Amino acid sequence: MTRKHLTSIGLALAVAFASAHAPAAQRVPLTGATVDVYFAPQDEIGPPVADLIRSAKRRVWVAGYYFTHAEVGKALREAKGRGIDVRVVLDSSQFRDAQYSGATYLLNAGVPVWMNDRHAVMHHKFIVVDDDRTAFGSANFTKAAMGGRKVDPAKSNAENFNIFFGVPALTKQYADEFGRLAAESVLQRDRS
Repeated sequence: MTRKHLTSIGLALAVAFASAHAPAAQRVPLTGATVDVYFAPQDEIGPPVADLIRSAKRRVWVAGYYFTHAEVGKALREAKGRGIDVRVVLDSSQFRDAQYSGATYLLNAGVPVWMNDRHAVMHHKFIVVDDDRTAFGSANFTKAAMGGRKVDPAKSNAENFNIFFGVPALTKQYADEFGRLAAESVLQRDRS
């Protein structure tokens, strides 16, 4: 065989191997869906996220890197008090100063919280509500990220967050990812 043939065979094998092992993206049709799109700091993201949580009838599952937003935390605590299945997975960084963290607030409110230290950073920011609503974007669950015009621009972030309504297939994808994250994480205990 010539060098050209060996190179061609090698490239073909490399492509075949890579395509056989590369994870496929999950394409989800969004026919009939609506989306509320928010851009911070000009849009205040926290109140619509809290309203989304308050609208839950069955479940609210949250995955987040950083969590300190008081109104969103209060909405989760209230949902738990109404008997909603509330669960949260947070990055391990949220447990370093456990006395004053958002994780501690949620744990003390009876919300099951998992600590994810499986990755260098668990950087997800999403919410699953019931079986047909999902929200996600770049914004952490913090005042700086979700605060809107009331936050000094020098202390706020340029962020986005999108709330999707009527998207059962998309919601299932995010619920499955939440389940995967929780399975690889450690359930924390009440710190009161």
